[in-house]
Formats: sequence, C-alpha cells, structure tokens
Amino acid sequence: MLLGLVLCSTLRAQLQGGAGRGDASASYTTTVEAWAYHGGLGRGDAHAAVLTAPVWVPYHGGQGRGDACFALLIPATNMNAYRGGLGRGDHFDTFLVSQYIKLFARAILEGPYDGIFSMHDSLRVQGRIPLEEPYTGLGFDHIGGGGETIEPEVLSGLGNGTVVDWVFIELRSEADPTIVVATRSALILTNGLVVDTNGFSPVAFADLPPGSFHVALRHRNHLGVMAASPTAIMSSQPGFVDFAQPYTMTYGVDARKYIYPNMVLWAGDVNHDGLLKYVGSDNDRDPILVGIGGSVPTNTASGYLQEDVNMDGQAKYVGERNDRDPILVNIGGSIPTNTRQEQLP
Repeated sequence: MLLGLVLCSTLRAQLQGGAGRGDASASYTTTVEAWAYHGGLGRGDAHAAVLTAPVWVPYHGGQGRGDACFALLIPATNMNAYRGGLGRGDHFDTFLVSQYIKLFARAILEGPYDGIFSMHDSLRVQGRIPLEEPYTGLGFDHIGGGGETIEPEVLSGLGNGTVVDWVFIELRSEADPTIVVATRSALILTNGLVVDTNGFSPVAFADLPPGSFHVALRHRNHLGVMAASPTAIMSSQPGFVDFAQPYTMTYGVDARKYIYPNMVLWAGDVNHDGLLKYVGSDNDRDPILVGIGGSVPTNTASGYLQEDVNMDGQAKYVGERNDRDPILVNIGGSIPTNTRQEQLP
C-alpha cells in the first residue's frame, strides 16, 4: 500500500496509484489543503473527502471495479456524493447545503418605551402577537425572507427579555445602500435585542457569503433606521448593530429620537409609508379615527393594530395615552402641517 500526502495553498489535485489498478483523484480550492491517498486491491477505487479549513482528505481503495466517493463541504454551497455499484456502475447524487451569516441588532421602539431602559410587552401579555410575521400582509418587499413563524412557547418565555413585537431587517449593499440584498422578519425583546424566531439566537440569513452590509431596521408603525457604516457579518461571528446607543451613527438627519438615555425609533407611521403626517392626504391621524369607528372619537378598538402607536393593545383617539398625540409631537408639536421623513436611502 502506498501513501501520498500533499499540503498546498492553491488549487491542487494529487493522484496516487495503489496495488494493482487502484486510482484516487480529487481537486479542491481552499487556503490550506492536505490529502492522503491509499491504493486499493485490484481495480477498486474508494474515495471520501471532507472539506473544512484547513483540509484533511483521506482516500482508501476498495475492492473489485466498483467506485465509491463521498464529498462533504463545510460550510458549502454544494455537496456531491458518488457511489459505485457492483461492477462498473456509477451513482451520482447532488445536495445543496445552505450557508448562513448571522446578525444581532438592538433597538428601542418609542411606542412601547418605558422612558427608562426597556419596552413594555403588552401585546405579548394580551396574546395579540401573531405567530406569523405581519410584514408580507402589509406589503413590505421581501428578498430571501418572508413567511417566518414562531412557536407559541416563544411568546411565553421569560428569559433575558420577552417578545415585544415583530420587526423587519434589511441587509443592504456595502457599495450602494439603496440596494437591498436580503431581508428577514425577526423578534424584538423588551431589552431591545433583535433575535431570530426561536427567541434568543442571532438572526440568520441563508445563502449569503460573509461580508459587510448596511443594516436597516424597520417596524410596522415606526420610522425605519439604517446604520451609516457597513457592518461585517460572518457565519462564525455574528455582526452587531446597536441602534439604541447614541454613539451609533445612522444614515440621514435625525433618523432617531433621543429619550434619555437611549435613542429610539420615531413612533406614528400608522400607514407605514415612511412619513409622519398629521393632516392632509394620507396622514397618519385619520386611520386611528377610522379604526375606532370613524364617528365617535371616544371609542376605542382592541387588537394587533397599525393604529395602536403606543402598542398597548388598544387604538385610542382621545384621552390619556391616546395614539394620536405622539404623531403631532413627533412632527414638532405646534405646527400640524409639518411632517417628518424616514431617513432611509
């Protein structure tokens, strides 16, 4: 039996014949590679390959003329398995293995903010948070995401922050932040942490190579925000963007609102068009009145509602903790014709 061992830093294929007619051959590209080949008895070939970085690949010859080959790439975009049958038969299977990059983010929504350090979770306590993400139904454009769901027990967890609501994450091109390359619906917890649908893991994006991206965070009735600088996002080490910290630079002007000691997302974009507007066509105030009945301003409505700006489970037009006043405050508080534009490219 013969053994061949090769270490290389570029594409390399190594062949080593065994006793009789045994062959083994492979070709890969990686940063560091190593192969060992053993010839088999007679004409038989057997081939097994496992690719990581650095790489160690052993090959063992088989018996007869049958071929056997198995290749596993970790992480990988393709995985091929070849197995010879009796005699000269070949068998070929192709598998696709997804590659994930991961992101943690943190943000504070003004609506449920308690004015100190965290957000209330009234929607969760009242059982109003849907088990399927709401953004598809609201017309948000998904790229790679959409249709995310959660198990009921995720909403009953009382760990490091409970679920406040669904949010919408965009990864945008490093070179051109107007280009959205991937989206995911995720969960935001009372402590502001944005996590995947299991309630604790970083948000995973499938079939994207590691790299740097502009991270944007949007919500169904708050103005969205985007980091001014790209964030490195890897598969082995999650990226992290903290929109709640004043030192995190964001795109545009006044993209967030300062409520000591945190920066928060502006509340009141009831029709989620990227503009806070109190009067005029397509304003955010009228839908609240319509949502409670349209004629009696003291009425209220309960549920998982766009009109529920403070996210307490109830749409309210007048009175204490109503959902109309935050819109007026956020456009300036004194001139009702003012507007506030979302700062996303």
